[in-house]
Amino acid sequence: MRLEMMIAEDVELRLVTETDPVMMAELGGPRPPEAIERAHTKSVAMAAEGRCWPLKVMLDGSSSAVGWVGVFESSHEGEEIVEIGWMVLPEFQNRGIASQAVRSVLEKARRERKFGRIHAFPAVKNAASTKVCEKNGFANLGACDLDFAGRTLHCHHWWIDLS
Repeated sequence: MRLEMMIAEDVELRLVTETDPVMMAELGGPRPPEAIERAHTKSVAMAAEGRCWPLKVMLDGSSSAVGWVGVFESSHEGEEIVEIGWMVLPEFQNRGIASQAVRSVLEKARRERKFGRIHAFPAVKNAASTKVCEKNGFANLGACDLDFAGRTLHCHHWWIDLS
């Protein structure tokens, strides 16, 4: 598995994952394509400035992405934070790909002394993403309600200190 920085043309991966009702079930349902396109354009621009990492997940020997992992600026309870999120296409789930991708991102951030603390907010009912956090050494700060794309989500607040 390898990670590659997303470029403008990778918006299709975001559209496929974020308009899928099953993949977005724990995130309040599909997002409008225009909102995804705006978010992708913004993340690619911020990546060029070194402010975030929108990464596509590639299997070795393949030229097609199987998902994505992103580290981005966010806020929680009035505090500016750095957040991580990920999605793996259904046909590639349950293979440990998300855990490996998150681990790779955390290792890269540690090596580069980037981001410091990283937060994750998987839905309380999302057992798979909870396992990703547990396997990668995140600490669970408890349940919280979080606004995402105008929707209130009931999540667990996880964080890891990379400094």
